[in-house]
Amino acid sequence: MTVASILNNVIGPVMPGCSSSHTAGPYHIARMCRSLMGELPSEVIFSFEPCSSIAEVYHEQGSDLALVMGILGLPLTDSRFKHALELFKSYGVNIRFVIESFPEACHPNSIKIEAKLKDGSDFSAVADSTGGGSVIFRRLNGWQVSMTGDAYYLAVESMREEVIEKLSARGDVTSESRDGRNFFLLTTSYPIESSMLEEIRTARGVTGLWYALPVFFPLRGNRIFTSGAEMVKYSEDHCMTLGEAALEYESALLGMPKDALDAEMDRRLQIMIDSVALGLSDASPAMFLLHPVAKKIMLAEKEGRLAVGGIHTRAAARAMAAMQVNSGQGIVCAAPTGGSAGVIPGVMVTMLEDMNIPRKDVLRSMWAAGAVGWVLATRGTFAAEVCGCQVEIGAAGAMGAGAVVEAAGGTPQQAADAGAVMFQNAMGLVCDLVQAIVEIPCHTRNGSFASQAFICADMILGGYCNSVTLDDTVDAVYASGQMLPLQLRCTSLGGIAVAPSALSMPRLR
Repeated sequence: MTVASILNNVIGPVMPGCSSSHTAGPYHIARMCRSLMGELPSEVIFSFEPCSSIAEVYHEQGSDLALVMGILGLPLTDSRFKHALELFKSYGVNIRFVIESFPEACHPNSIKIEAKLKDGSDFSAVADSTGGGSVIFRRLNGWQVSMTGDAYYLAVESMREEVIEKLSARGDVTSESRDGRNFFLLTTSYPIESSMLEEIRTARGVTGLWYALPVFFPLRGNRIFTSGAEMVKYSEDHCMTLGEAALEYESALLGMPKDALDAEMDRRLQIMIDSVALGLSDASPAMFLLHPVAKKIMLAEKEGRLAVGGIHTRAAARAMAAMQVNSGQGIVCAAPTGGSAGVIPGVMVTMLEDMNIPRKDVLRSMWAAGAVGWVLATRGTFAAEVCGCQVEIGAAGAMGAGAVVEAAGGTPQQAADAGAVMFQNAMGLVCDLVQAIVEIPCHTRNGSFASQAFICADMILGGYCNSVTLDDTVDAVYASGQMLPLQLRCTSLGGIAVAPSALSMPRLR
């Protein structure tokens, strides 16, 4: 069971589109590699397993751009992101991408990194982008590791064992021995002083040292609940809403004050608001396959030219607006992924503008949305490469339903039930990207699920009794997702992705 943070793993990261698994995750991998190397390398090769999800879509979804930005040590949101492939030569580094099998690959988004440093030494790592921007390093210079980016990591290779005493005083240490060599990995929530790093680097018998800074908020505390059932019970026992309990959880896990966490969540809410506004403007960025349509839908609704219209249509159009920005590689907040980055903005902006809910209450609904998504982050995955679109746009819809219940004054149990019902309606949803681009059917799904979030919330608030718990539903979603064939899990090898009309669509850019 994963120790998940709402800000680290559910509401975020803030990123340029279009995919958290294939854009933000690779960036975090490369950024950690740059940190471990300690310098800009002279050469880097990124390898992808043939037929894997990332091998099929890495160029279309900006994995190559993100990997370059990470290795160069540039922010993911840097305005030069779109031109990253033109940047690295000016930095004096040669970067290549190859599709080649490697035995350590164990995930649809496994990446092997091989680098040559300027002093002639070699660096290698194997890491997986596990969904929603999360990562795990499994190999470092041939040694087995487990690094998820939410801590400080110090890896030491030594011919002697004495070094473990210095490391053990600072945190958890794992070790491995082979051919007279020892490898130690220290995981700690706090930075290590440069004096200690130098002392270990120059110690007798030390043959290698690698230090990585976190790419997420470090986990400095403990969980106050570990399941959806415990989450609801904690909320009820402490007379809290689900959103309030989620904030309490995050404060305990990250060891951060609640006002600072609220400020960060509010920043992410503003990014969502801005993405909707940009998508509804004449400046909506150009996409690969689709022309911007969100503004047209909003205008048609306003003029009464639609069959029904109303709040559900406006929520859908706003979700599509945010997805236009995502597809145009503008800045969005993944929630929980880039491919589902429209649902929560569509829901939140609709509550702000159509329901006139105060921003502070919408902010608390953001935490409630995070709480519903946290259950999947803890028990499953946000990677469509593993479980299909049900764990991306389906998860966003469930999160949105929980958020609407929170804003409407519903109980924690009702918010969890609304999320469960939405998950149940999304179960089995495949990921079948047309031409490996996060546009079709992603845009209309985001719009549809933003609308459905309000419907599922209303059904629960109106008296529907959900009999299958959120925990059980999430477990069923995860299990059923793993039964999907490879062709229906973000490889563009099945579903509508292989329809003749989809394959023949011209690229707009």
